[in-house]
This record gives sequence, C-alpha cells and structure tokens, in this order.
Amino acid sequence: MEMPTTTLGQELESNSSPLTDSEGLTWTCKICTLINNILSLTCEACCASQLQTLSIANDVTLRRREFRSCSTGSIENAKACTSCKTTKNSADPPSTSSTRHGTKRRTKEARKKKELPPGLNSNEREDKSNPWQCLICKFQNVKSHTICDMCWTMRGSAVTAQPTEEELANIQWDYIVRDCTLNKQIYVDETFPPAPSSLYYFPQDDTGIDVKWRRLRDTVVNDCDKNLPWTVFRNPLPSDILQGCLLKNCWLLSALAVLVERKELIGTVLLTHQLCPQGVYQVRLCKDGHWTTVLIDDFVPCDKWGQLLYCEATRKQLWIPLIEKAAAKIHGCFEALEIGSTLEGLATLTGAPCESVQLQPSEDECDTDLIWARLLSARQAMFLMGASCGGGILNIDADEYKRKGLHPKHSYSLLDVRNAGGHRLLQLRNPWGYYVWTGDWSDDSDKWTAALRYELITDFTADATFWISFADVLKYFDSVDICKVRNGWNEIRLDGILPPLASHQHLSCFRLSVLEPTEVDITLFQDTQRKFERSQRSLLDLCVVLFEVHNNPPKIGALVGHSKRQIRGFVGCNKMLEATEYIIIPLAFNHWHAVRQQDADATYPRCVLAIHSSKKLLANQVSPSSYVLADAIISLTLARGEREEVRKGVTIYYLTKQWVGLVVMVENRHENKWVHVKCDCGESCNVVSTRGSFKTVDSVPPLHRQVIIVLTQLKNSEKLSTVPHVEQRLANSPGLYGRCDPGALHDPKLDHRTNGLHSPREIGSVLS
Repeated sequence: MEMPTTTLGQELESNSSPLTDSEGLTWTCKICTLINNILSLTCEACCASQLQTLSIANDVTLRRREFRSCSTGSIENAKACTSCKTTKNSADPPSTSSTRHGTKRRTKEARKKKELPPGLNSNEREDKSNPWQCLICKFQNVKSHTICDMCWTMRGSAVTAQPTEEELANIQWDYIVRDCTLNKQIYVDETFPPAPSSLYYFPQDDTGIDVKWRRLRDTVVNDCDKNLPWTVFRNPLPSDILQGCLLKNCWLLSALAVLVERKELIGTVLLTHQLCPQGVYQVRLCKDGHWTTVLIDDFVPCDKWGQLLYCEATRKQLWIPLIEKAAAKIHGCFEALEIGSTLEGLATLTGAPCESVQLQPSEDECDTDLIWARLLSARQAMFLMGASCGGGILNIDADEYKRKGLHPKHSYSLLDVRNAGGHRLLQLRNPWGYYVWTGDWSDDSDKWTAALRYELITDFTADATFWISFADVLKYFDSVDICKVRNGWNEIRLDGILPPLASHQHLSCFRLSVLEPTEVDITLFQDTQRKFERSQRSLLDLCVVLFEVHNNPPKIGALVGHSKRQIRGFVGCNKMLEATEYIIIPLAFNHWHAVRQQDADATYPRCVLAIHSSKKLLANQVSPSSYVLADAIISLTLARGEREEVRKGVTIYYLTKQWVGLVVMVENRHENKWVHVKCDCGESCNVVSTRGSFKTVDSVPPLHRQVIIVLTQLKNSEKLSTVPHVEQRLANSPGLYGRCDPGALHDPKLDHRTNGLHSPREIGSVLS
C-alpha cells in the first residue's frame, strides 16, 4: 500500500495562527497535563476547563454569573472596570466603607484563606470528601456547588443539558483538528482505514485491482480541471456527479443528483464547507431512520495512475467523493453501496419522508388521473422528485429506449409538472448532462406552439433538460420517487423492536398525543443489512398501523390509517389527524419461527419510528394490552379485507391487497354455537405462516372473531402465491372431536408466542 507523500509541515504551517504577546504565559491542565496558552480557556487536548486548574487567587477568568467590584471605581464588572480600566485582583479584600466590624471580619477570613490550599475555600474543604458526579461530563464536583465546574450543567440534570449527537460530533471534530495541528499530522480514520477492509466484504480475496490510497487533493484530475484550485463546493451541478465504472451505486448518486436541484440541501449533508488542511470532514446522513454525523478522512481509493476508482471529483470539488465515502463507512465498506433504490438514497441524504408512485398497472395503482394529481400536488409542495426509467418494467426493448434518447435502468431528476395548453407535460433532467429524449415534446418536436414554447422553454434551460408527455412517462418510466423535504416541520424518532412473537411484553407500540389538528407522516424503518453481502440479507415485511386509542393500558379504537405491507427498508403513511390520542403499532411477520424465540430483546430485529408533523405533538413508547396485535389485525382485516358470507352468522375475511401475503379471519355471530374451522394453505409458495404450519384447525366461540392464519412473503425476489382452502361447520360445543387431540381447541396449540395474535376475541372488543 502506498501512502501519499505530503509535506505536512509546509501545509500545516501555512494554516497556523500567528503568535501573540501572551505566548510565554501558560497553564497546565490538571486532567491531561498538557501545557496550554493562557488565552485558551479550555485545554487544547481534552477540553477541560482552565477554571479547574488555576487557583482562585490567580484566576482572572470569571465564572458564569460572577462579578467583581473595582477598587478604584464603583462598577461591578468582569476582568477590568469599564469606568477606570483598573484590573481587579480577586485576592484584594472588598471595600469596608459600608460594613460594620469589616476589618475584624476580613482579618478572620484572610487567616482562614492562608490555612487552605490554593483554590480551595472552607466549604470546598468540607465538601471535598463527598463530591457529586456530573451526569454529562462525569466530573467530580464539590458538594456545595449546584453547577458543574467543568461543563456548567445543573446538578442532577441529564435530560435538559444532554449534548446532542451533532454537538458531540462537533466537539470530536474540534479535538481532532487541534490534535493534528499541534502534532503537524494529517488525519487518518482508524475506524475506516485506507485499507482493503474498507473496500470489500472479503478483503482477503484477490480482485485483480491495484488500489492506491491518496488524499483527495493529491488525485489526478481531468486536463480541463488541472488549473482549478481544490474546493469543497463550486456551484454544484447535477452534471458534476459522474459514477465510477467499478461501483454500482447509481441509487445513491441519482439521489444526490436530485438533491443538487436544491443546492442549499447539499450543505446540510456535508457539514464541513471549507477545505480542512488536516483532512477531517463531517457528513450527516440518516441511516435506517437514525441521524448520524459521520467523521471521515480524505483518503480515497485510486488506480495505479492516481485517478479515483469510484465517483469523480468533477471540477476539483470534494463534496461528491466525501459523501460517497461517508455512506460507505456507515454501511461497512464501499462494496456495500452496490444496488439500491433512489428512494433509499433520498431518505439517507435528507431524513425526510419518502414515497414511490408506481406508474405501471398493478392491483394497487392504475388510475392515471390519480397518479397525475399526486404528481401535481408534489410539485406544488416543492418536493424533490426523481423518475426511474424502465428499471421495474419486464421485457423492455433497450434499443427502443435508446432510439428515444432514454437510458434504461437509469434515474432522472423530475423538475416540473405542468398542465399547459390542455397537455400534461413533465420536465426531466438527465444527471449525466447528455443523452436526452427525442420523442414528442423534445426540443425539435413539431408539437410545440409558439405560445407553449414561450411559456415553458427559456434561454436559461439547463443542459440535458427536456419536456415529455405524461403518456410517454407512463410508457417508458416505472416509478416516480418523492422526497418530502419541508421547512418548519417537527421531527420525532423513537427506537423499537420487531419481535418474532405476539407477546405484548416485547411488542413496541407508540402513543401519539395530538394537541391540535396536524398533518403527519409516519415512517417505519428497519436495518437494511448492507453490512452483509446481498445473499446474506433478509429484510422483514413491514407495516405500520395507526388507531385511535382509549383507556389505559392503551386499547385500540377506530382504524385511522396504515401503510402498505412491503418487504423493503421502510414503509410509511400520511394522514391529517384531529386533536386526540392515537396508538401506532409496527408489524412484521416473516421472521416468526425463523428467529430463536427464546432470545432476549437485544437480539430481536430493531426498528425506528420517524414522525414528521406540521404542528408539535407528543410521542412515547407504551406498554400495550395483551391482545393488541390480534385486535390490530382484526380491525385492519375488517376494513380492508374481502368478505365471504359462508353461512348465516358466519363470515370469513381474506386480506391480500397491499399485504404481500394473506390473512384469514373468521367471524362467528351466533350466540350459542361454535364454529369449527379447518384451513389448509399447503399449496401456497414463498410464504411463511405465523402458526408454524400451513394446516390449522380452530374452534371459534360464539360472538367471537379469530385470526386463523397470517401468511407472509419470504423472499422479495421470488413470486408468491397464497391458496387457502377453508372448511367450517357449526357445533354445539367447543371440542374439535376427531380433528385434533381430545379437549384441544386449536391445532397447532396456541402458546405464549402465538396467543396474542390468534386467540379468539369478543366481537365487541374491536371497533369495526
């Protein structure tokens, strides 16, 4: 491995601060023993306060809310009197002109001071044996102090004064830069080193690629950029984003190209806006629903000629390869960035709610008028949008796409949506900067009238930007990704788990208190598992359901909204909520009977619930009732399932739409008869059952409902089919005679893992 030969001394000396007249005055930190300049109020190495080192007699630095009286003038002030400019020595006795017996009191106090060690008063000596520890910085303070002398946090305060993740990251950045400056070094990130382990899942494998790591500013650039100075940003453009030939991370770079349409958003991702001589940079990303500030160095993988292996630093800008490297770090290596969706990229870069509008006919969305209305609404809200070209269309004709000037399996920025002259038109941009649409409404199309050309085409239209009809978008594009970046909205993020069982003791439920009518976006995230190679990943099916809530413990009321149930990194829903109480229930089933159920909560899959709202609201995790999962599925099936009235008083419900699987639920409205139900789903494929079996037998009591079985798609890459065969009969007693063990009411038997989902529930327990 070759490391760049940078002349560190020359580079860092040019950025060092000039010497001051006080350079000879120093103080020694009592925490780490570093000798600091007297002008530094905190230690350059460990950030400890100078106040903890200087004696009270020699310390001229005021503490918070501290004042001193000038002996010459009469004004209380900080270090020097603002009236006469006299510096006040803190050891001087106070004025006694207005104090009776002042001389005697001063003499006594002076005697006590002489008996104490420097910097320690009598109260501190008494309290030194019983200190209190700051909850924030862990400093040991004397008992009489109510504010931490190190970080100025109130005693006992951990919530109100807890530094944010971003603040802690800034402290870390400052410390590293100072340390590198003092030692005249450049920063090398040991947690993501310039080594094969940062490139591949299996770094020991021979890839045949000769990789050299260089600092970004030492890489070889195109001849046209050689005379430009290096910078972090230079008026970023979508055409700056050029994907490397070795890494299939178009999903991230396409999202970045969409983000550049709003240049102010790039600065919220790359937090270090100026060149850092020490090579320390911060990037803020939202990984699987969690905000994280990623600290990286500026070493990047290059080929043997010094050219970047992955995305290019076009026009000698650092922001693109730095963001790419930060994304690689949070997922484990550069190889982890291969294959993904633009929607995931937008969510990672912005943390905002994201949704995908499917353009191809399906059971969920085939109403073109509704699709057009959604696109118009998103444009009016100024949301970020990207269009996927042909990636989800089966049996595409690549030659036809190329004849039309389109690149299949490529993402375009969607800039505008217009109803103009009775035509539905969309404006797109190819982030590559070339290769544009040549069909109807292209620049040379005869569809243009003078009025429409004047309205829609300007002299300032950027390169690779074109107009296309909505009909052609429906034909050649498969989806539009919408990223709801909003100013002034509120954000709450809560952690939870997705247990492989129905125990309410493990299930994460969240209570939502809405104080005034508000629009809400709710998103449920799971770990996308990019730290594992693709063959080892196993995403869960996700669904998030929202109910009104009553009583305590929370009991679900009317169904308010829900997401689709999908096997993907996140799902979400958008609702207008009135001022009341709600409960949010995350659902996942395809890992039941696959995860060891005796494992502790710590081993169960984690999730993050993100709540974005136009008005402030309250949210917290709560302990649900024992059968909240059964009640939630019953309520959802009643609202969205298909009914089959099999006999008077008996209804079977099937939920399949937007569910990637099947729910079978039976309702017994008889007052004195049981319904014996036999369900056989053995002909289904690529699904798993919450009962651990595809064949079940159950006895449903009078005036009860029961979730018989929940089938869930196992592999997202394979087609699923659900084929339920349900038989039922009325009985005068609960026993399933001849169908299972004597006296049994359910087969397979219900236990602590399935009881909370499959136990019969009284009809009045769920609002229909």
